Amino acid sequence: MSNDVRDDSGPLRHFRIGRRAMLQSLATGVGAAVFASSASAAHVHHAAAAAAQPAEAAASTRQFLDDHAFDTLSSLSEQIVPGSRAAQVPEFLDRLLAVETTDTQKRFMQALGSFEREAREAHGKPWKSLSAEQAAALLTIISARPDGDETRGPFDRIKRAVAETYYSSEAGMKELGFNGNIAFTPPAVC
Repeated sequence: MSNDVRDDSGPLRHFRIGRRAMLQSLATGVGAAVFASSASAAHVHHAAAAAAQPAEAAASTRQFLDDHAFDTLSSLSEQIVPGSRAAQVPEFLDRLLAVETTDTQKRFMQALGSFEREAREAHGKPWKSLSAEQAAALLTIISARPDGDETRGPFDRIKRAVAETYYSSEAGMKELGFNGNIAFTPPAVC
C-alpha cells in the first residue's frame, strides 16, 4: 500500500498532473526538459545576482518566483481579477508554490511562459511591459481560443488559481457578499 497522500484541493490543483498525463508528457517532451533547464538556469542566475546585491524588502519576502515571474503574475492577476494585487494574490501564490511539488512548480512556470511567448510574438516585449489595452486584447484573444489550444489551457489554469485565491481572501469574500455574520454549527463528534 502506498503512503503517498495527495491533496487535490487549493488554487494550484489545476497545475498538478496524474501519472498517465505525466507519462504522456515524458513520452512527448524533450521541450519540457529544455524549458526546465533554462528556467532552472534563470532561477540560479537570479539567486546569484540577488546574493551579490542587497535585495529590496519586497523581493526578500518572495520564496519561489523571481522578479520577472512575480511581476508577470502580478500583472496577469490584476488583469484577470481586478483587486488581486491589493489582496496580495501574487504573494500568496508565490508562498504556495514554494511548498508545492517540482512538477506543479514547472507547470505553473510553463503557464507563465506561455503568456510571455504570446506577448513577445504579438508586441515584441514581455507581458509585464504591455499596456493595459494590449494585455486586455491578448487575454480576449487567448480566452476565445478552443479548449485544445496550447495557450488556452495555461490561461484557464492561471485564471482559476488567481480567482480561487482572490475569492478566498477577505476582499474577495466581501465582494461576494460575506459580511462576517454567518456562524456554522460545530461539527458532530465522531
